[in-house]
Formats: sequence, structure tokens, C-alpha cells
Amino acid sequence: MSFIAHIHHLLLDHCTRSEHDKARSFVQRQRYIDQVSRILTRSRLERRTEEQIWNLGWDKPFFSNIAAGTVGPYIEQAREAGVFDDREMVTSPRFMSEKMPGPQVIDAMARGDLSGACAVPYRLERVQAYARAVPQITQEVNRLHDDWSSGALNADEIQERAVAIAADIGGGGGPIGKVNGFGFTTACHLLADLGLPVFKPDIWVCRIVSSLPGVQTEIRRAWRLSEDAPVPFDFLETKLLGTRASDAYRRIVQPVMNAILKDSLKHDVAVTEFDLTPAFLQARFVDFTLVHFAISAETDVFGLERRPVDVLRAVGAPPVPAHLKALAHWLHAGQISHEAVMALKNAETKVRRAQSTEQRERAQQRLARLSEPTALAQRDELVTQAQAARAAYEETAAAENWKVDASYPDGFARRESSGAWAYKRAALARRAQRQAEKPI
Repeated sequence: MSFIAHIHHLLLDHCTRSEHDKARSFVQRQRYIDQVSRILTRSRLERRTEEQIWNLGWDKPFFSNIAAGTVGPYIEQAREAGVFDDREMVTSPRFMSEKMPGPQVIDAMARGDLSGACAVPYRLERVQAYARAVPQITQEVNRLHDDWSSGALNADEIQERAVAIAADIGGGGGPIGKVNGFGFTTACHLLADLGLPVFKPDIWVCRIVSSLPGVQTEIRRAWRLSEDAPVPFDFLETKLLGTRASDAYRRIVQPVMNAILKDSLKHDVAVTEFDLTPAFLQARFVDFTLVHFAISAETDVFGLERRPVDVLRAVGAPPVPAHLKALAHWLHAGQISHEAVMALKNAETKVRRAQSTEQRERAQQRLARLSEPTALAQRDELVTQAQAARAAYEETAAAENWKVDASYPDGFARRESSGAWAYKRAALARRAQRQAEKPI
């Protein structure tokens, strides 16, 4: 059974299970099937109208850097009220003007139709930018569809065209141009929803991809790191930001995801619940399934009571290859240690960026708590546990000869001299030292 097939069956048969409540388990299992079926049905490559592309994409700016479970209710509230039904209205100054809410937005806020993240002006401004870009996006998506359906593009060529469209939306330089509020990852999410053969490289896709056998070696080659340089837990996801995001995607994420997809097709993905025969739906299914291996469980949306990562770490876990259990332990430990380390870094950043005496005092108090010997010792212990989990996972994967047969392109993911990395590491170390020496 393939890697993806194992995750799929964990999601379907174990993560939807509610302990001591068979009726709820049945409801949650069906909810998962229904929601995934809905996603797959809409993610078919076909000619699209501007209205279809608008309806599939206007909510994307609201999901940026916010958990789906947090922002979802606000989006559904706005959707039910019809706030975004009229794209032409959204493009007009009546919606947003000079970064300020227009009368339509003000009225919707007063009625309670726009609230939470959906009432944040800069996010609404991004929705407006997307509304104005819809005609150009529609034209490029339909042009790709027509070239594919005519047989003018082979599999590699259509994938490259799709990535180029995502790079254009996320960074500009093409017929669409940069769409404000859409980075490369969000653009990939949009195009995947439209049926194009791209993978959404969100943080958990990046973390899982970079944890697979042999990938860290390739990451070191791609970014010219020394052979023994540690690859941080969040290294790959940080490379999917900014103007060079598509380079990191082409160099690492795409070849690894293609290899996972190929493995699923070779061993049969073992899915009977969904129709995966339409073009590129296998890729969409692989992308969706992989991210749900470790992303926060979405009980109300997808019926998932827990994550596969949590199922595999529990006593009495279902029988799967030992390397998958070891991977689950590593991802869990890596996430916890990463959050602990980032909490300290974020506290230091808030002290530097405080704009008032009150903000600075609160930030310094938090930094002081996180810098106490007990807190530092706990953080060091979490890092040590993560390192041990990582080593155990690598040993298990090697013992079971688990491999990811990816065809990586040649070259580097970023064009800069090899000495630049040493300079940056030294500069960061000096900055951290100066911050540590500052009086609290």
C-alpha cells in the first residue's frame, strides 16, 4: 500500500472515529467523504467563466495566515449574506477606495454580515484586487485548458504552464501580473481548486516533504548548504515566500510530490470512495490527503476528530509500516520544539517593534518569562526530544528501505554565491548575541 493510501485509510477509518459514540463516528465519516467529494468535484480542469473563478477564489485572502477553523465561520456568514455575490460591485469604489471601506462594506459591517477576519480592511482590499484580476486569470486558465485538451501540451509542459500562472499571480511578470494578497502558495491553492496540476505548498506539505527520505540531502544541494548543516524544521516553508517561491517549488516540492503521486498510481491509491479518473484529480487527492496527515484536525468541517499523526502516536495504533509511526513521532516533536523556539524569537521581535511604553513593558515581561532558566531548560529538552525523534525516524526509514524516487532538476533554488550563506548565518548569530546582551 502506498504512503498516501495509508494516510487516506487513517483519515477515513480512524480519524473520523469518535470514542464511545458509534453514531457520531458514522456521521463524521460521511461528513469527511462528502466534503472531500465536493472538493474533488469542483477541482476538475474545464473551461471556466469569470463568475466561476470569482466564486472559487474570493475567500482565499481571508485564509492567509489564519487557521481555517477560525476564519471559516466568518466567511460562511458573508457568503450566506451575499456580500461577495456581485464581483463588479467589489471592483468599484463603493466596496473599497484608497484602502478605506466604501459604503457597501460599511453597511455590511453594520448588519453584521462582515465580521472577524472578513472585516479587516487590508484583507478586503486584497479581495478587491482579486476581483479586478479575474478576467486575466480566466483567460490564462482557459488558454491552458484549450492547449491541454487539444493535445498541444504533454504532462510536463502543462505542469510548467500551471506553475508559471501561479508564479505570475503570486509575483507578477506575466499577462496577469501580481495580485495583491496572493502569494505563490495561495495562487497554487486557487489553481488546484480550478483543476490545474499544481500542489499547494502550505507549511505542512513543506514540512512533510522535507522530512521524507533523501529530501534534506537535496535541500542542502539546492541551497548550497554544507553536508552536515542542520536543516531547520521550517526551512522549506520559508523558501516558499517572496519572489523566489516558484524556484523552491520547482526544485524540491514539485519533484517530491510528483514522486508521491507516481507511487500512489503504481501501487493503486486504494480509494473506492471517490472518483479519481478525471484529469489531475489524483494529484489533487494526493495534495489534500498529505496535508491532512499533520494539519490541525477540522472536526466541524471535515469530520476529523484527530490527526493521523496523533492516531499513530497513541497506544494501540493501527498496523502501518514502522517508518510512518516514526514519522508521526518526529513531526509531532518537531512541531512542539519549533513552536517553543519561535515563541522566544517572536517575543524578542515584539520587544524591538513595540511602539509604546505599554507595549514594550508587556513584551519585556513575556520575554522575561520565556528567558527564565526553567523555561530555557524546558525548551532545550523539547529540542533534544525532537532531535532524538528525528534520528529514530531516519534509522527506521533506512531499516525499512523507504525511499522517495524523485527526479530533481539540476541547479540551485536560489542564485547567490555560496559564501553568502556563511555571511548570513554569522550576521544572524551576531544579532542574536546583541539581543541577548541587552538589559531586560
